Amino acid sequence: MNGQVREMQLREMVDKKIREETLALFKEVEDLFYARDFSLEEDQGWFQVRFSSDLGYQPLWPYAPLVRYSMLKKAWESRIKGVCFFTSPCPFFEFVCELRGYTLAGTVPRDAVVLDVGPWNGISGFYFAARAEKGRLIFLEPDQASARAIERDIGLNGFENCAVVKKALFHTTGRAGFIRKGGGQGMLALGAEAKDTVETITLADLIKEQSLDRIDFFKIDIEGAEIHIAEDLACFLEHSPASWAAVASYHDTEKGHASTVLEQIFQKHPGLFFKTVYPYHETTFVTHKDNAEVCDSLRRLPDCETGWAAIRRKKG
Repeated sequence: MNGQVREMQLREMVDKKIREETLALFKEVEDLFYARDFSLEEDQGWFQVRFSSDLGYQPLWPYAPLVRYSMLKKAWESRIKGVCFFTSPCPFFEFVCELRGYTLAGTVPRDAVVLDVGPWNGISGFYFAARAEKGRLIFLEPDQASARAIERDIGLNGFENCAVVKKALFHTTGRAGFIRKGGGQGMLALGAEAKDTVETITLADLIKEQSLDRIDFFKIDIEGAEIHIAEDLACFLEHSPASWAAVASYHDTEKGHASTVLEQIFQKHPGLFFKTVYPYHETTFVTHKDNAEVCDSLRRLPDCETGWAAIRRKKG
């Protein structure tokens, strides 16, 4: 009996410590934003991230991630509208900022082919992999250490629909300088000196290499290099009316702010519809004008300037 009591006490102590650490991690994310339209609720051992419409960016589908730490897996377990997946890093930042932004206009179908270009820690991609259980998810990650970490979490989840291509998407196939940043992030050295180089591949060559007959959704976050693959992306989308892309466009590049450069490129393609939204993680969406569902969703979202105005009002 005493053994059972001690076991229960130990379990309670562990649960308390996990709860305290989870709340502390969420507080760290909260402190990154001076105007918040998100909160955390506890529900029977789970922590649910909730969003309001205060800034105009209420997700257009039931996006309310549930998160808890799994002692069995030694990883974070997440559930989002019927899909479950595990990640080694805590996913709060991605759920509040990145993944929320990429899916504001909606999510992908179960049989989607998704290209995650610049996956960083892979958290957003793992959601898409779990969601597209009958489809395919390709990570493009040129940094070897990051690629290995993603491969480990693919194994942790038991995903069989994922592949990691250890190359950078670019406008040429070959090699380019690469700069490693803190926290496992990296970027192509565009015009800067770099000690390291990585393999690069064009979208056309990637499609051939991976024998892809379609790509339904692109998630792209490549630290400024997005402006160099925008023309290839635009040409692909002009001939793929059902496809769409979410491109992180908050970077400053040698040609100007990324969202401005991207919009200038997309403007040259009359068949495309595009819009930049979401100041938390500025994202430029682009699709074919015949993709009525995505276009209608994007029209309902405030543009980035309107979003910033709402943030200033909430802050003030």
